[in-house]
Amino acid sequence: MNVLSSESLPRERFAAGQVICRTGDPGHCAYVIEEGCVEVLRDDGAGERLVAVLSEGSMFGEVALLDRMPRTATVRAMEASSLVRIERDHVESLLVRADPVVQYLLRILLARFRNPFGVVPARRAVLSDGSGGSALLDDVALQAAAVRTLSLARDLSHAIDDQQLELCYQPLLAFRDMSLVGFEALVRWHHPRLGAVSPMEFVPLAEKTGLIHRTGRWVLQRAIRDWPELKVHCVADGDLPPFVSVNLSAPELGRSEVPAAIARQLEQAGIPTPELHVELTETEIIHSVDVVSASLDTLRRMGFGVALDDFGTGYAGLDYLRSLPFTCIKIDKVFVQQMHTSERAMQIVKSALELATQLGMSTVAEGIEDARTASELARMGCTYAQGYFFGRPMPKEQIGPWLQVFRSRPPPIEF
Repeated sequence: MNVLSSESLPRERFAAGQVICRTGDPGHCAYVIEEGCVEVLRDDGAGERLVAVLSEGSMFGEVALLDRMPRTATVRAMEASSLVRIERDHVESLLVRADPVVQYLLRILLARFRNPFGVVPARRAVLSDGSGGSALLDDVALQAAAVRTLSLARDLSHAIDDQQLELCYQPLLAFRDMSLVGFEALVRWHHPRLGAVSPMEFVPLAEKTGLIHRTGRWVLQRAIRDWPELKVHCVADGDLPPFVSVNLSAPELGRSEVPAAIARQLEQAGIPTPELHVELTETEIIHSVDVVSASLDTLRRMGFGVALDDFGTGYAGLDYLRSLPFTCIKIDKVFVQQMHTSERAMQIVKSALELATQLGMSTVAEGIEDARTASELARMGCTYAQGYFFGRPMPKEQIGPWLQVFRSRPPPIEF
């Protein structure tokens, strides 16, 4: 849906000759002309003069949305006109989700537009803080964020070849007897100058730059290579064999040849397809449901497990469970960690577990950090446990020593 023609944006009607805004008025919104036309008038000291005539599809007042300066012209309807109004809050909500580089370029272009021969005083801009909220940064901080993004994009292209990426494995345990049934593979980046770069930063960057395909191939190849060494530590959970779980992004699954390529790699390594599970986040599916649906169907026909990751954080999880062939629900750690402090979180966890049971799916509770939460999830019928309380993500070389300690001092879970 085009954001400028969305029914959620208010419309205003102006009669012929009616003034829409005057020079000096606050610049709190912009307008898109849906029907009609307007004239733009500037006062050069000797009276108003016509500088532009705008018709259907044109926008005016957009610069003030970003720089918060008063109107620099008067706009008047030349005939009966219908205008779509875009408030500053709406624009800022879009900027929160924009890349820092895009935001920085907007600030530079705006500065040059306002004062092409001078320096515009530093202003403040909206920038995502990485936690779903937003922060206000001045131009210096915004420039630093933009430079970091550009630098990381360049460096990430060399990270695989330079062996800067590492795959860590977090244990997955069956609640019924605390047996180790598998691992989730999690990529880490050790930058030679910046140190550890969070996956929350470089994975979205990889998706935006197209590097997600190279990164995804590396993760998959490394997980397949490591799995025979990891599998010897695991046991089957009933009819379900031990498994390693990898995260694939919507852009990766958007390629129709991906399922067959994954299957070939497993065949060459002598690994049955049920021993590899694919995870896809709910928020990614929102934007690509048609693209990923065919790939998920193909993966399931081939025998792969398919998990809906971060369940509860998106907007249409129930619809996905109905329409897409998931075999597992992964309950997001936000709800797991708030089970005993938020009734809403507790109800979401309960509902997810009940729904999975009804649909014949397994469940994984992410982010378990204490015995009380683990015991409650076990009593509620959750299938698998994952979290720091049991084991942190670790290189495969640390799995054996961790398992010795874990088996000698099993966690105190009350069933």
